[in-house]
Amino acid sequence: MPETARAGFDYIIIVGLIACLAWMTRIYQTRIEPAIGTDTVRRLSWMGALTLILVILYLPVQAGLKSNFITVLSTATLVLFACVAGHWLAIPLKRPAEFIPIGFAVALSDMFSVFMGPTRKFAENISGYYREGMTGPVPVVDFFLVKMPMPGNDYFLPVFGITDWVVVALLSAGARRFGISDNIFSLAGSKQAKNTSRVFFPVAGIGLVLSIMAARSMNLYLPALPFIVIVFLSAMAAKYPAVRKLGAEEIRAMVFISSLIGVLMAVFAFMKK
Repeated sequence: MPETARAGFDYIIIVGLIACLAWMTRIYQTRIEPAIGTDTVRRLSWMGALTLILVILYLPVQAGLKSNFITVLSTATLVLFACVAGHWLAIPLKRPAEFIPIGFAVALSDMFSVFMGPTRKFAENISGYYREGMTGPVPVVDFFLVKMPMPGNDYFLPVFGITDWVVVALLSAGARRFGISDNIFSLAGSKQAKNTSRVFFPVAGIGLVLSIMAARSMNLYLPALPFIVIVFLSAMAAKYPAVRKLGAEEIRAMVFISSLIGVLMAVFAFMKK
């Protein structure tokens, strides 16, 4: 198969599988999250149970067992955990404009982590592990990556980190909280439309797809959250004026975040000298 055709086929698979994750997230939003609500004990129980499942699934992998079945179970568990955590983070949101400082914070943090922080080291370890044919001890961080089947490979390969889906779930939960639709299939409709369509794909998911395509085409490890945030905020701010109505609190938060990230970058740069 020509390289271009193979790359295109890979992207089709990635989009299709991310659509499946979006469908799982939609089911969680409509059927599970309402039962959890603001009950912190219940939410922590969910997160504890999911963490226990992940630990149980991790043990045979760390012992050297390579199994696509375990990978499927761990990926599904990670995505469900991301949904529980992402919706929890959305509870304190009070105004749609808070999407901007939140997006600003996660995007800057991701860029810092990938280019200067701990994610850079994690990426090097993971790249080395897969480049050497998955030999040797499995890096712990590998278990926190969402993996998908790729043509020509016996085992599922990592596509993005679970924190990326936590943010996708957070943004989608926030949109639902404010009664605005982040479904790409309803963006052209009324501003009052809610996520009632059976076909659901969050706007933030488009940003994730674009980040994966950019990283694979350039053969680089790129931060996904800036793509996710830019696409989400662009679409939401264009359709819903409330998203772009920044108040003094949001502006102060953005200034504080910028200053904090700047200080961290300076500290890391100094430590490397």
